[in-house]
Amino acid sequence: MGTRERRNRSNEGDLLLSSLFKESNANPQEVAIAAVGGFGRGELSPGSDLDVVILHNGAQPEAALGELVNKILYPIWDKKIKIDYSVRTRSEVREAANDDLKVILGLLDIRLVCGSADFVAGVQIDAVDEWRKNSKARLVELQRSLTERHQRFGELAYLLEPDLKEARGGLRDITALRAIHKSGTILIPIERISVAESILANVREALHTVSGRDKDKLLFQEQDKVAELLGYADADALMSEVAQAARS
Repeated sequence: MGTRERRNRSNEGDLLLSSLFKESNANPQEVAIAAVGGFGRGELSPGSDLDVVILHNGAQPEAALGELVNKILYPIWDKKIKIDYSVRTRSEVREAANDDLKVILGLLDIRLVCGSADFVAGVQIDAVDEWRKNSKARLVELQRSLTERHQRFGELAYLLEPDLKEARGGLRDITALRAIHKSGTILIPIERISVAESILANVREALHTVSGRDKDKLLFQEQDKVAELLGYADADALMSEVAQAARS
């Protein structure tokens, strides 16, 4: 249970997508598959989606592009693997990033899986440039979204059954802090955040494992099982460390 296992799952996702890309006979000069979000960071828990953007240059007929995408997606669906995807050109990605905070936050962690490295590099440059150039407005937008989410899910450190991802001090906030750091406006102690992130990510991974589901709310009925799997003395010891990580 840890970073290595999450990285291995991401690597397995890469290998699957690369294999399907090759079998589809896609032209690697015209198409690319990029990982974004948690998949882009190489942090896949057992219940996480493969979050990808299929990038193309707009030269293919719509029918041919649709057939190519289906050759990649249908085998994944047949394996009961969850995948969250979009199919876009570079300009379409830029428009989506301008319109949707969630999109640009995911793009800040974009990385190449297979296909054209130039396509992915171009999108990455666009995303970082947009995030930094318009940081004043985008960080206000981010703050608003954080406030709304915190009001809905509460404070992780003080909840008896917290949502490890959405509550204040959870994994979603760590993603936000990394994005703030990348804006260049505020210096963030990334090393301190990394320790808290590892603790919360390990607990989330264990929760997915013991529950067999992709939920992120740590219910009473699963706390003892999670504590045992991670080697804590009991659920109280587990929840104490979770609370400390959230406060950090």
